[in-house]
Amino acid sequence: MPVIESAKASVHGTKAAVNLYAVLRNLEELCRLDPASIALIQGKRNTIRFKIRGGPAADLIIAGGDVTMQEPAGASSIVLYFRSPEHFNKMIEGKSNPIPLRGLSRLGFLTTDFTKLTQRLEYYLKPDGGLLKDADYFAIHTRLLLNTAAYAVACIGNYDEIGRRIAARIPDGVISISIEESGQQVFLHAMKGRLQAMKSAPAVPSAYMVFDTVQSANDVLSEKADVHELIVTERLKLKGMLPMIQHMNDILAKVPQFV
Repeated sequence: MPVIESAKASVHGTKAAVNLYAVLRNLEELCRLDPASIALIQGKRNTIRFKIRGGPAADLIIAGGDVTMQEPAGASSIVLYFRSPEHFNKMIEGKSNPIPLRGLSRLGFLTTDFTKLTQRLEYYLKPDGGLLKDADYFAIHTRLLLNTAAYAVACIGNYDEIGRRIAARIPDGVISISIEESGQQVFLHAMKGRLQAMKSAPAVPSAYMVFDTVQSANDVLSEKADVHELIVTERLKLKGMLPMIQHMNDILAKVPQFV
């Protein structure tokens, strides 16, 4: 995950990092799970560079029926510039527009297919009560919530002043966060006070946080239950170096401030 190299970021800077690296990154997973999103990127080839003055940056690559996010590198077909992290955050909220610096001939893709993609993402991340009764919808919604939470923890641990203090207390190593029922597993790699979220482990995890079902994970991630309640009822198991999980949960509690 690309990061700002400054010692700390403003609230808007941290929120921009969460919006870019944790929320928008979900397009990777969405375009593997949601048939409507898969159809929107078929035959499309674009690299969209998000360039935020004083904030994070990333390339969103759409090619070969996949979407991937990576650090900016090489040429991009579209460059979207934002005057500040706050400007980017307003774009995510639908209250502002980016400034296109490159790819004016591809604005049609941005205003049609890409806009529909982001609407599908919002559809899954901001459900109404009725949608949650659909099992397939609920599974995708929870999968995206877990990804968002893991990447947001890394962003807050690297950017937010309090988050950085907490992250500095996490011993070096890998934390595994998983759901037994669905098999979903994400990882948080701590190294010298820096955090990196990922979907494959760089080493054998030192600590494990295991939800028994998708429902249990959703209950915690949507703030319908707290971690302690699930531990008592044995719907959540913790193993390994528990201080790593304790400090991670302290950062996890800050995620709603930025999402």
